[in-house]
Amino acid sequence: MYKQQHPVLPSHYSRNSVAKRSSRAILLCDDTLTEEQRYLSKLLDFFQIPWTGVSHTELIRECSRANSDGDTGYCILSSAPSMAAVLQAIPGSAAALPIGILNANSVYIYGFAETTSSRWLLRLLTGIDGADICTTKALAANVSVTDDFPEMCGPMSGVHASVKLTVKDCFLDIQHQARGFQPIVKASEGEIFASFVRNGVSLFLNSCSEVIDIGAPAARYFDVKDHFCSAVPITFYLKWAFANLCPIGTETRASLIVDDPLLKPRYGFMRFRDAVELMDSHNFTTTIAFIPWNWRRTNPETVLQFHERVDRLSICVHGCDHTAGEFAARSTALLNRRIKIAGRRMELLSQKTLLQPDRVMVFPQGAFSPEAGRALKLSGFVAAVNTEVAPSGAITNDTTIADNWNLANMKYGTFPIFTRRYLEHGIENFAFDGLLGKPCLIVAHHEIFRDRGRELAEFVDRLNSLRWNLRWCSLGDAVRHGFTRHVNSEGEQKIQMYAHNVVIENSSTERREAVVMKEESDPECARVVVNQESIEHVFKGKQLQFRITIPPGESVDVCIAYLDNSELDCDNDGFTYRVKTRARRHLSEFRDNYIAQNNLLHSIATRVRKLLS
Repeated sequence: MYKQQHPVLPSHYSRNSVAKRSSRAILLCDDTLTEEQRYLSKLLDFFQIPWTGVSHTELIRECSRANSDGDTGYCILSSAPSMAAVLQAIPGSAAALPIGILNANSVYIYGFAETTSSRWLLRLLTGIDGADICTTKALAANVSVTDDFPEMCGPMSGVHASVKLTVKDCFLDIQHQARGFQPIVKASEGEIFASFVRNGVSLFLNSCSEVIDIGAPAARYFDVKDHFCSAVPITFYLKWAFANLCPIGTETRASLIVDDPLLKPRYGFMRFRDAVELMDSHNFTTTIAFIPWNWRRTNPETVLQFHERVDRLSICVHGCDHTAGEFAARSTALLNRRIKIAGRRMELLSQKTLLQPDRVMVFPQGAFSPEAGRALKLSGFVAAVNTEVAPSGAITNDTTIADNWNLANMKYGTFPIFTRRYLEHGIENFAFDGLLGKPCLIVAHHEIFRDRGRELAEFVDRLNSLRWNLRWCSLGDAVRHGFTRHVNSEGEQKIQMYAHNVVIENSSTERREAVVMKEESDPECARVVVNQESIEHVFKGKQLQFRITIPPGESVDVCIAYLDNSELDCDNDGFTYRVKTRARRHLSEFRDNYIAQNNLLHSIATRVRKLLS
């Protein structure tokens, strides 16, 4: 495994780089929350930030009470109209901000508009008489994130992207840089997100009025370009201002996942020896999503490469027969039979080659049913990794944006489904995933190695240059670090598991204790195993909970083991199915090894496929 260190920070590192510890947020709101205030409250809950909603008349009194309570500090979040109403009602606020606001660790203000009150507020807070608010009729804008504030922007530091705009989006027109001014996100039209220091307090101004609704249904992967203005500034701010409260991981695990190849010297454009050289040159790893049906069809020389280069190569499970929608079935008995067959074939592969495949499932063609997660869980799979985020077909979709933001989607049988991305999703999406604490998982097929993998190498180099702790590893290792750490208000460390098997390290010189939690819908089937020994656990609020102690400089292996009493479909696949499956596998290999290599044949095959679809 290889680790990409943070680049050296520039000498002009931001004034706002170190956030004061804050214990809660004060949300300035109406008696009945507006739509945007409700969305903001969902974000606070998602990041596990305690918050209190107060009205305009209660704000200063609530700030004074927070000071007298002696807590570690508070931050204020408000829309521009609400903050303008508060300050306009306080005599002398134009000269100096009220003491309650001055005592805040920081203040976040969003939702500026081309109104008199918004202009008044902007000029008051910035101290710039000519500061203004402008809009555009454009449907998109080219935005850039500052490279000077990595403590807030993290892996998105220095990222440029073309993003969608809404009719409510506007920009701050600030021609003169005031003292304490820090641009964070900007476009050619003006500032989108910036900070100022006024009377010693840090003010963060987001020009856009919309707040993303993370509770909204999600039928496809989250694209940050579609929600940039409503999602990125507020995420920047919350994870920076409440860094001591937000669940975090210590580093970002990464792996390239290539679907379908057999363990032979060449599969399509992928030549394993050349691929390893490319990995060594550009520092990345590859996991082969191996189709269990192919377990007999391996080459000893290629298998030897996997043994010799465990630091670069690994394998996981890619379906069973890799037929269309085989894990989109609604029948639990049928799913169980396919899972058992896949598992048995991978065991035979392991006996034949001595390789140890990771018990991580990649769904063929991304298709899965709501029942597939629980079936995999009870059969001993650790997790699934998928490109699609919602169940296939016309099945009711329970996936939300919040599930896409989570480390893994737990909606389907409380079985973790991690998301992966294609290169064409763009560096900005991988960077935003990293900001949220998600692993960096790339999906590809053999074509990614066309032209000696030039496009892949360039993209990997960009990933490695981002401001994050990036560790390339096997997919199994990335999944085994599928947990987040959180320190509650009492100072107790809590660890939220997603994958069913995790390795938790203690790199300090002191013994660490923690409460570990795992969302679970089948507690009667589960037992907790730590370092191969069963330990006691309790079930509270849909969570398995147990305590662990980690000696200094050591790690613990935590596994949730399940009693597998699953029903099996006893009907064997018929002769016709087996013939079709064999033909499909061999034709797919012929397509990838020969047709894909010839531009004319590939073009003809593509046209024929379109005509038949």
